Amino acid sequence: MRGLKKIFFAIHLFTFLVLVSCNQNHEVDDIMGKQNIFPTEEGEIVEILYTDSGLVRIRITAPVMNHYTINVPEPYTEMPKGIYVEFYNDSSKIKTTLKADYGIRYEKNKRTEVKNNVVVVNIAGEVLNTDKLNWDEATRKIYTNEFVKITTKKEVLQGTGMEANEDFSEWELKNPVGTVNAPEEEGEKK
Repeated sequence: MRGLKKIFFAIHLFTFLVLVSCNQNHEVDDIMGKQNIFPTEEGEIVEILYTDSGLVRIRITAPVMNHYTINVPEPYTEMPKGIYVEFYNDSSKIKTTLKADYGIRYEKNKRTEVKNNVVVVNIAGEVLNTDKLNWDEATRKIYTNEFVKITTKKEVLQGTGMEANEDFSEWELKNPVGTVNAPEEEGEKK
């Protein structure tokens, strides 16, 4: 009888070890799967120009740019150390700038997401500040559902959610929560 108990103990021990081993292998596979995502291309101090009819329309610069195409559901380009974008008019003059601490562009749906200290400045001097902004290349719109602050020459507007054309010349604040008049400059006092 004692030998039979040893056999049952050995079988239970073996089964336990197999189950633990299988469980650990799945964890290792999960960890290794995440670690097997490496950039297909890497670049430092990168500049990308988008042109139309021989004119530069958009200039993107980033200190680091990584392009991922293998082991990812959708190819994407990541700018982990920030992004700076200039939008140009037909006279090759800068009409809008966009700056953020982080950016990622998804290739299939042609959408870029920027976040952390996002600042957009248009040709009229209006400034948009937010923590997250999406840029849809197909619709040529920028938008966010996050808190925004828009500073114009006459007022400071705050709210949640905003949509604008990509050069931020026309915009709509979705849920305004407050407006503060901008201080008058010396030459504007009456």
